[in-house]
Amino acid sequence: MNPKIKLLILLFVFIISLCLSADYIFSAFLTKTTPVAESNKIYRLTNEQHDNEIPIFGSSRAEKGYYCDNINPNCYNYGFPNQSFDVTALLLNFELKKNKTTPIIIDIHHDFFQHNAYTNINLATYLPFVNTNDSITAFLEQNNRLKPYHYIPGARYFGYYTTYLEPIVENKMKIGNALYVNGGVFDTKKGDSRSIQKRIDNRLDKKLSFTITSESDKQLKQLITSSPDRKFIFVVSPYHWSAKSTVANFDEMLHYFNGLAKNYPNVHFIYFNTDKYSDELFKDTVHLNEAGAKQFSAELQTHLQELEIF
Repeated sequence: MNPKIKLLILLFVFIISLCLSADYIFSAFLTKTTPVAESNKIYRLTNEQHDNEIPIFGSSRAEKGYYCDNINPNCYNYGFPNQSFDVTALLLNFELKKNKTTPIIIDIHHDFFQHNAYTNINLATYLPFVNTNDSITAFLEQNNRLKPYHYIPGARYFGYYTTYLEPIVENKMKIGNALYVNGGVFDTKKGDSRSIQKRIDNRLDKKLSFTITSESDKQLKQLITSSPDRKFIFVVSPYHWSAKSTVANFDEMLHYFNGLAKNYPNVHFIYFNTDKYSDELFKDTVHLNEAGAKQFSAELQTHLQELEIF
């Protein structure tokens, strides 16, 4: 055999072996079983039972706002950035298949029902489950998010390796202000009025609104009625006053979820009017910091106890 051809074959085999080894390492140790990885939340939800667990779903507002230890020791935070209703519905279907009776907490906000396949789906969260989980694979295909190489072990993580590594390194090396607790990711830095003011100035120019389609309304109600033994707790977690003021029809959102609570016996709705939460409790105009999350979560616990949820 020509030495050059032999060298190319050996190089090709080496590269393939390296890619497959990296795929195995990331799949087995870094994407699914590492608690700080978003994909770990999918793995935990789809592969583990946790009979007494009280799941919390929602966007980064949930991930950064619900401090489980201050709510209930059985809580686990499944929130992650840009989790729209479409994504939450996917996750709820996994949860509702379990033989459980624990309540489900869902954080909602004005754009909860708005969905964009590219904005609301972070592929890194789902790639470890392509080919092995039919529901996730179908969801990504329906949203046109998969390319041919995403189905191929050794190639699917291309471009996402650092996405998986960054939170692991930050957590291990104690870099930055992030605190990882029971699925939640909290900013330990005290709120700065000056930096918040800059964000306020930028936010006040925005014009936002709450919208829901008849299809989303129907799907949500089907999920609620499909599991009458599970209580659905919809919560509007603290809005900074500046963020709330940019939502033109904020009251329509409250009216919609109040209506669900009135019409379905297994639904409760809790709205925290936190206009007086000081800037020191916020990371920015959308998210609480650690101190704000602990205060809100303690108040939420009181509300849930009054409702005899637990």
